[in-house]
Amino acid sequence: ASLRAAEKRIAAFGARALGDRAPALAASATVIGAYRVVADSLGTASSADDVRTVALGVRDRLGADAAVIALGAEVSGRPVVIVATNEAARAAGAKAGVLAKLAAGVLGGGGGGRDDVAQGGGADATLLPAALVAVKDALASA
Repeated sequence: ASLRAAEKRIAAFGARALGDRAPALAASATVIGAYRVVADSLGTASSADDVRTVALGVRDRLGADAAVIALGAEVSGRPVVIVATNEAARAAGAKAGVLAKLAAGVLGGGGGGRDDVAQGGGADATLLPAALVAVKDALASA
C-alpha cells in the first residue's frame, strides 16, 4: 500500500510540474496563418490526462484569438498527442479531431475526437517532432 501511495505522490508531482509549464508554453505561441499556435513536446508524462490538462491550460491562457495547441509526450514508452482549439479557431476551420488524427498517422497510430479537444497516439515516440510539424503544416495551408 505504501508503494502505491508513493507512486500516486510521484505522479501528482509530475503533473504539477507539467502544469507549471503552461505560462511559458502560452508565451511561446507563434502565428501560423490565421492561428496562434503552440506545438511542442513535453518530454515524458505519466498520463495522457496530464498532457490534456496542460493543453487546456495553455488554451485558456491564449484568450479569444484563434488558437490551436498541439502537445506531445511519451507516456509509458508510447507517443501521445493532444490537440486543443478554442472557439475562434474552430470558427476559422481548425478541428482538433482532424489534426490529432493527422499527427497520429505520422506516429504510426490512430486518433481523433471532438472539434475542441482530441487525442492521438502511435508506436514510435521518436516521430513526435515530425507529428507536431505535420499539425503546423496543416494549419499553414488551411
